[in-house]
Amino acid sequence: MVSSKMNLKAEKEKKGALSCVDYILILLNVSMRVYCGLFMIISDCDETYNYWEPLHFLTRGFGKQTWEYSPEFSIRSYFYLIPYYLITSPLRDYVALTHHEIPPYFYFYFIRVVALSGFTSLCEIVCFKSLRYNISGDVARWFLLISSVSAGMGHASSALLPSSYAMDWVLLGTSFALYSFKGSYINGSHIKYSVLAIISYLTGGIVGWPFALALGVPFGLYTVWVHKKNLVIITLLCGVFTSVLVACIMMVDSFYYKQNYAFVPLNIVLYNIFSKNGEGPEIFGTEPFTYYLRNLLLNFNVLFIAAYIAFLPTLKVNSHKLERIICVMAPIFIWSFVFGFQAHKEERFLYPIYPLIAISAAFFFVDLFGVLSEFVSFKRPVILGKILAAFIITVILCLRIISLVENYSAPLHVAKAVSQLSDFYDQSATINVCTGREWYHFPTSFFLPKNFRLRFVKSSFDGLLPGDFREGVPIQHATSCIPIGMNAKNQFSSDKVVEFEACDLLIDNSIKSNTAVGDPDVWVDDNNLRPEFEIHYSTRMINSAAINGGIGRIIHIPRPFQRLVPTSLEYMNLCVLKIKDDKQKR
Repeated sequence: MVSSKMNLKAEKEKKGALSCVDYILILLNVSMRVYCGLFMIISDCDETYNYWEPLHFLTRGFGKQTWEYSPEFSIRSYFYLIPYYLITSPLRDYVALTHHEIPPYFYFYFIRVVALSGFTSLCEIVCFKSLRYNISGDVARWFLLISSVSAGMGHASSALLPSSYAMDWVLLGTSFALYSFKGSYINGSHIKYSVLAIISYLTGGIVGWPFALALGVPFGLYTVWVHKKNLVIITLLCGVFTSVLVACIMMVDSFYYKQNYAFVPLNIVLYNIFSKNGEGPEIFGTEPFTYYLRNLLLNFNVLFIAAYIAFLPTLKVNSHKLERIICVMAPIFIWSFVFGFQAHKEERFLYPIYPLIAISAAFFFVDLFGVLSEFVSFKRPVILGKILAAFIITVILCLRIISLVENYSAPLHVAKAVSQLSDFYDQSATINVCTGREWYHFPTSFFLPKNFRLRFVKSSFDGLLPGDFREGVPIQHATSCIPIGMNAKNQFSSDKVVEFEACDLLIDNSIKSNTAVGDPDVWVDDNNLRPEFEIHYSTRMINSAAINGGIGRIIHIPRPFQRLVPTSLEYMNLCVLKIKDDKQKR
């Protein structure tokens, strides 16, 4: 009975215009993506040094180079970066036409808001439309709400990472896949949507992250099983697309690495699966399975549990959506199983299934309230329950996003402060902006004036630091020459650091310097600076090394409620320090 009513409602919504609630949710989604593009933290130094820095090199001619970009290893693709370079063409054209320089960080924020968060928002709205047509308006609205306010989707959407790129294309693939199911055909166009779905999965995997191809396997098997008559044409179209895409990738990467037939996606797979002892991803740290559980709880709260059990209320309702839920949930379980048992774990590894978690949780809530409505004579309690659930979800998840921005965005503020120092220094001199123990927090060289360079000084970190792309030579020469001191074992190389005396500015935190482990002697005590230095700019940041307890570590507690909610957070200052007697103009 409930199922037939839901089906009738869904059929009406397919033909109807968007409701006021739909428009509000779309506006919420766009607003959240713009907010995250402007203010969300860079949570992983891999994003900075493996993607923002090479992109900055392509854009402005200088930047940091990791061992992954050495032609000796070549496990990072320049093809992935090219679209983001091209998207900045309007800014570069504006500068060329007006001869008016713009702050270089404009490129950074333009890419984040338009190409990263903006593209994710587009994919989410496409999925909203697909869910609304193929499932129901309720499922579509729950999805867009959860996806918009989820902290996980917030920082995944603004991240320049292949896993985020794969996430967007997996979401598009899922959106197209929903059209291809029996009963969802639009004028016999199920072949078109099957091809679009497979192409989306292929794009996310080949251009973005090869392992994301696994998420398209369930739909691929479904296509083979259901579309036997059309399998030849589907295979032919997808095969042609794949061949062209692979050829383009090989052409671009072969040019930059100056190698014959360089196919970086294959190199990535070989490195992660067949690395020699002491060279695999495990050397960068291992975590237990609970690491992902904690991350899912932080990014989705209890919604991730709802996502993993979404099929239970569906069985009760006997919904027509079961095959669609399986299409969404099967990749979630496959991904969780494969990556849950990998020793090396990173939060970004879960990005490709974040939107699937939002879709699955949406199924759960719609069918849960459908079951509850069977036991309630009046609609009002169920409607009030939906409103209350939506309100609680929105508040809690938004407070998590605010917590990330409030507690961890200091590196972006510090970098922007550095960008404003250009006029205080000789424009013809190279100004060294150094960092030691805070090297992994530096966001990107897009914040540096044209004569400023990021340098590293010796600190307690004993792994391999990034080097520099060669400057003043043809770009192909800079990307194809093998840099010295690179290795795949994370072994320290002294050529990646400079002497402390060569620094003009220093980015450091305000915790007492631990000279015993190699940190520069800058802070006599916490917040007590040596006389050779002066603070140009500082802003507070949570001290992750300290013991921080209470709910305040998880979500932002508004000031009026901080006395009522137990929390214990320890902060430090992240500072831009001027080193006296430097190259500063007097």
